[in-house]
Amino acid sequence: MRTTVKALATSALAALGLVAAGATPALAAAPAPFCESGASQFYCDGSSTGTTTWSITWYSGSVGTFTTAGPTLFAACPASNLGHPVRASYSYFDGSTTQYSGTTQFICRSGPWQ
Repeated sequence: MRTTVKALATSALAALGLVAAGATPALAAAPAPFCESGASQFYCDGSSTGTTTWSITWYSGSVGTFTTAGPTLFAACPASNLGHPVRASYSYFDGSTTQYSGTTQFICRSGPWQ
């Protein structure tokens, strides 16, 4: 009897796991953006279409959110982040699913563009 109860409990838990797994939408991954920096500014180019939401994580740990009409972002580096790494990613709605990009990292530079 115990073996039957254990088997039923295991089956029920496995079924619940499949239902829970099926209920979670899959996230599609867009390529990470290409970013470069110079003259205390930065430029990022993504593979999005339409309105793009950018997430920029500064060296301090704070996150800046920018919305652009297309796949590019051009913005200033805060003085406190010059010479420090910055992480960038973006998301956009492709008409049926929100696409999330990978993350790239670059250095906010005050000198020449790189």
